[in-house]
Amino acid sequence: MREFVSVDEARALILDHVKPLPVEQVPLAQALGRRLAEPVVSHDNIPPFPNAAMDGYAVRQADIVQLPALLRVVATVGAGQLPPEVVPKGACVQIMTGAPLPHWADAVVPLEWTEVDSEGRVRILQRPAAGENIRPSGQDVQAGQLLFAPGQPITPPVVAMLATIGVAQVPVFRRPRLRVVVTGDELVDPSQALTPGHIRDSAGPGLTAQAQWAGAEVLPPLRVPDDRQKLEKAVVQALEADVLVFSGGVSVGLYDLVRQVLDAYGTAWLFWKIRQRPGKPMAFGLLEGKPVFGLPGNPVSSALCFDQYVVPALRRMQGQQSVLRPRFPAVLEAPTPKKAGLYFFTRGVARAANDGKLYVHDTGPQGSNLYHSMVRANCLIHLPEALEKAPAGLEVFIEWLPWAMEP
Repeated sequence: MREFVSVDEARALILDHVKPLPVEQVPLAQALGRRLAEPVVSHDNIPPFPNAAMDGYAVRQADIVQLPALLRVVATVGAGQLPPEVVPKGACVQIMTGAPLPHWADAVVPLEWTEVDSEGRVRILQRPAAGENIRPSGQDVQAGQLLFAPGQPITPPVVAMLATIGVAQVPVFRRPRLRVVVTGDELVDPSQALTPGHIRDSAGPGLTAQAQWAGAEVLPPLRVPDDRQKLEKAVVQALEADVLVFSGGVSVGLYDLVRQVLDAYGTAWLFWKIRQRPGKPMAFGLLEGKPVFGLPGNPVSSALCFDQYVVPALRRMQGQQSVLRPRFPAVLEAPTPKKAGLYFFTRGVARAANDGKLYVHDTGPQGSNLYHSMVRANCLIHLPEALEKAPAGLEVFIEWLPWAMEP
């Protein structure tokens, strides 16, 4: 097992040991937020037939020799109706937007270019160009066209397009099942009143919410005291999941039993401790081929490590290719603490200024027990390991937190 790895080494070790989960078919109504597991090719032209782009009259240009042209209206065609196959010379069909275009028509005259006389005939005041106001078959999508590649996120527009081309069952990567196990004699349920020496469990609800945000199927979290037998039982329950996340108990304290229990079950640890702040005492390994994350017990450290390491693994397991969020340059508005030799994930508040730049400052005290620093933040400020100081005016990189509103 490697110790005191860098941030990049930790990410690489994790991502090297996770892969996309098997494919399953889900109804279109349940596909939102998933990732396509197979390419999607259209079997139809979209639109499937030429149709009117405007309300008006389907005409033959040859019938409009001089303006104004007077044509006899022989039928009205709405969307979902079929036009007459044949019309005599000098006649036309009133047509509504989306209605099938008659095969004999080569243009649609919009209503605004027409007048109707007392005998029901239409007077054409402006001559349309060939093909004007007509949506040709296959204008949007052509039969045989590759629309989506594997890994495509299924957004609302993708749902609509899949419906358009008749995909009712969608091939997606299975959601990873995840279970959170929080440990510590001091933890009580959020519904309980506090007694001396106890704190309410925030890691169970908080990490579960982060996992749900990342698209995982989350099993009910387990809260376990510092008791070896109960921890062993919790490990067995956690193995029902694809991903095991433990909060607390991974350091070297007298009551840090999680690593001892996981060792006894045969966990192959890949690293322990990362050169970062917060979240240095994090561990990662494999148990029965399943990723096991040992997160620190402090709430900020736990939440941040989950965001930076567990979430990318969950994305990879759901078929996402690029699993890290983009970073953007920003200017520090005020100095923020930094120590050389550790990568700092500083909780920050960023804003866009009139000069087109982003400016950012930290949220205040950055202690790993101060969860309000996560609540106030809309971004993380990345301060690399080699950086010794972070003075005002320094250009840094930030990444927006996924749940934060844009400034």
